[in-house]
Amino acid sequence: MTGDIIFRFLGKYGKTTIPKKIRDSLELQRGDILSFEELDDDSIIIRRESICNCIPRTPFKEKKETLLDFLNSLSSEQKAAALVHLSMQVANQQGSNENVNI
Repeated sequence: MTGDIIFRFLGKYGKTTIPKKIRDSLELQRGDILSFEELDDDSIIIRRESICNCIPRTPFKEKKETLLDFLNSLSSEQKAAALVHLSMQVANQQGSNENVNI
């Protein structure tokens, strides 16, 4: 892999994608910790880090959360704000549908 040059654009929010060829070569996985070191010559070194050598690397497992689980995790204030937000969205959608039918 050494010596290959792959270009990527930096996105709107400063995000970019590490090319698959590099992720595969370095065995990077979702959930890995990366560090960025800026050098004096405008170069950047990116390293995979480990919090502790005693914890083996395991693939990142995404938790499947239902909408009900999410809503139940909210505080009373957050639930009220979500209800108001969703009610206004529904009202706006119904209003725009009525205008189309006229």
